[in-house]
Amino acid sequence: MDIATHWRTLVLKHPSPWIELVGMLTTQILTFWLPAGIFTVFDLLAWPSIQQYKIQPAHKQPPRKLIIRDALLGSLGNQLLSTTLHALQLAAVHIVLGRPELGYRVPATLPPLREFLVDLVLCILARETTYYYGHRLLHHRLFYARFHRQHHRFHAPVALATLYAHPVEHIITNILPIVGPARLFDVHVVTLWAFIGAVGLKAALAHSGYRLWETPDGWKPEVHDLHHELLTVNYGLIGLMDRVHGTRATSKPKRG
Repeated sequence: MDIATHWRTLVLKHPSPWIELVGMLTTQILTFWLPAGIFTVFDLLAWPSIQQYKIQPAHKQPPRKLIIRDALLGSLGNQLLSTTLHALQLAAVHIVLGRPELGYRVPATLPPLREFLVDLVLCILARETTYYYGHRLLHHRLFYARFHRQHHRFHAPVALATLYAHPVEHIITNILPIVGPARLFDVHVVTLWAFIGAVGLKAALAHSGYRLWETPDGWKPEVHDLHHELLTVNYGLIGLMDRVHGTRATSKPKRG
């Protein structure tokens, strides 16, 4: 039985809200929580053979208590917030309003490859734009102390602190820049999962604090690490809007 047949069977056997919610949670676990958990184990074990790959020196790394108490609990709290809002949205659309067409598309067929790729690229570009401006707004003096400073308690970021943020910030930068584009382009639910997976994985890698690799477009974890260290550069995730606005930096400015 091929993938298309498996998908058709799944859609015909289960209600679309169940497929959407379970698929969303599964995607988040596999693409964010799993890699973040692996990096956290490395952080807590602090083996010298692994710590040599840390971007920032040992004395700048957050203590274990901060990682476990704040990063873990804070991220779990925001994950619960996201899931609760998603469940309420599904209930409103399918039960209260009785308008399933207002939800994400869950047809019995998989999206054609061309549609999948075009929608995925459009969502990533739209997400980069909305995230950049929302993130930069949170750095304004009117909002930084009240909302965004919480996330920047980690001057040396760790993967588990990716979702460690004030709930208002979580909605502005982590939920709306994903939900908005997906709704705007009316994507297939499988495309939505791929979009969320790509964003979650890259965010976990960006916050890992480890030197890993550099992608062909020049992205590497050191780029977002600089944002946590300097606060005035690299507001976006893929670097597009930072290049547009001149806030892109790949290394610390030289003194003198």
